[in-house]
Amino acid sequence: MQNSEFLSAVYGRLRDDYGWTTSFASDPGEAPPSVWSGSSWSGTESQKIVINKRHEDNNYYSVGVMNARGGNKRRAKEFFTRLAVLLADDLSAATLNELVGGYSYALETSRGNYQVGVLLDPTDPDTKDILVIDAVLRAMGASGYIKADSSGNNPIRYARLPVGTNTKKREDGLFTTRMLFSKLDEVYSLADAVATFGLDLDVIKKGIEAPKPKPDATGDAVDLIKSIITPNLEERSYHDPLMKLSASLVASGLKPGATVNLLRSVMLASKPEEGPELDRWRDRFGPDLVRMVQGAEKYQPKPEEPLNVAAYWKTVPELGESTKNIKWLVKNLIPADSMGMLFGASGTFKSFLALDLCLSVANGLPWTGRKTETGPVGYMAAEGGAGIYKRIMAWQGGVEPPNNFRVCTIPILLSAKEEIAALRASIIALPEIPKLIVIDTLSQTFAGDENSSSDIAGYLRMINSEIREPFGATVLVIHHSGHSASERPRGSSAITANVDFLLGCFRSDPEAMNARLEVTKQKDGDKVKGLYFDLERRIIGKDEENEEISSLVAVYHDAVASIRTNAVGSKYDVLIMQMLKDANGGQVLEEKMRQAAVGISGGSRDNASRGIRRSLKELKAALRIREGIPGTWMLAD
Repeated sequence: MQNSEFLSAVYGRLRDDYGWTTSFASDPGEAPPSVWSGSSWSGTESQKIVINKRHEDNNYYSVGVMNARGGNKRRAKEFFTRLAVLLADDLSAATLNELVGGYSYALETSRGNYQVGVLLDPTDPDTKDILVIDAVLRAMGASGYIKADSSGNNPIRYARLPVGTNTKKREDGLFTTRMLFSKLDEVYSLADAVATFGLDLDVIKKGIEAPKPKPDATGDAVDLIKSIITPNLEERSYHDPLMKLSASLVASGLKPGATVNLLRSVMLASKPEEGPELDRWRDRFGPDLVRMVQGAEKYQPKPEEPLNVAAYWKTVPELGESTKNIKWLVKNLIPADSMGMLFGASGTFKSFLALDLCLSVANGLPWTGRKTETGPVGYMAAEGGAGIYKRIMAWQGGVEPPNNFRVCTIPILLSAKEEIAALRASIIALPEIPKLIVIDTLSQTFAGDENSSSDIAGYLRMINSEIREPFGATVLVIHHSGHSASERPRGSSAITANVDFLLGCFRSDPEAMNARLEVTKQKDGDKVKGLYFDLERRIIGKDEENEEISSLVAVYHDAVASIRTNAVGSKYDVLIMQMLKDANGGQVLEEKMRQAAVGISGGSRDNASRGIRRSLKELKAALRIREGIPGTWMLAD
């Protein structure tokens, strides 16, 4: 196969549109910018002869088709008109074999690295929608199929042509590119193309907002119409101005049929008399214009629904029925599709409690004795992921967690539009959309002033609109408590106003390994009473020096909650009270209590001794127990 044949298959018939190519002999990593500039490709005979002779050069083509503006041709995103090839680059042989759908060609670009391309149907409107294309390419980048491009130029990026040489300096010398597979006589819809890489176009589109028409686009419209009717045929353009005018008119509320008629009236005012220009005009005047307007229908404003005044008021039975429709991530505690916050002072184990929630949801287990909605979970460990692996493995008992639990350790500023857009694209690229997303913590993902109501409200609204709403997920932000008021989150009171639920994490005794969870705000349900957790040390293995590797794990104890109402504390309190009750008024040796506590202390006698000693002191102070003869204890009278 020659490069000219490949380009003909990729670009198809080019009239007003053009492709782009470049060729050079220097090392791509050291080549000056000038050699990357290249030139437009329209498939002339002279172009074919030149590109077919350059076997020993690096040969590239643009994956996007472009359209001239004002007679100018450039490889630039503003000239983009459609995506010709959905490309994946630098794939390993293993990844190549894992692709789930069909593709058009596979090219070995260097030893062990492969480029895969899927030729796209030029009549598919999705290939011309730059918002859709940008979203698809962000998802491809988040999945590792292409390199993420912060400039947003992936729609017109370069890809290697099948015939050429990779001149990058390597120990094993130059590499001649090698076509492993090609079937270029079929084209794919964009939906089928993204499915090849395990992505879902409908899911990707959910994260896209349709562009809003400019309030005053008169100047733009005038320039576009001038491009269509200019008497200078060399400067005249049809495709790009018609496509943009179609989108603008339909988005402003003009019916599709009226849009076609209006644009045809404009074209009739400048109909050429004869020759090739008349043929070009006829192509756009006919079915092409209809397809453009059909492609713009997605921007059509939604019809206003008639005002349902009857829905303003509900009877009491109707009100009761509506409350039954509330969906819960954790029954009667954490609503599904909601925005919440878990706050607490440093050292109150709030991250351990959040991780316990996450892994319970991912594993389909109850949390705090309440039913959970099983599903995928995303945990953003913005404060560092060094210790989270140990915490996860300790919780799992050394068993790998389910594949639906994902951790992000990349620091992301969620108050920055471009970074939260990247996060949204990465979520779209996941195999399953999370039901729960935890952000740990606010301070590490927020660049504003916590005490500014506008800054903090903007941050939470951004997460709400960009992460929660598009995916219907519950988002839980972890935050610190106030410096002088530990019973509320640190910073502006706007936090409370902008969340659906608020959970506080408290630690009454700085030496006790336990925590209390309080519901301080619950928009869609009743506040539950305090929930109590013990922090247990669990061993997950040994290091190279044969020392134990361990981590704390939050464990909810329902029995503790009931006994705490009678001034009883941790799991050691529970054990002591039970042993004394079983003694029927008799005395129990403290040493016997320590021995019994080993089983609830991860096998550690030291932890058991400390826990029993602390609990005995607290229970005695609470007048729940008293000391008998030295070393023995009994229930208080």
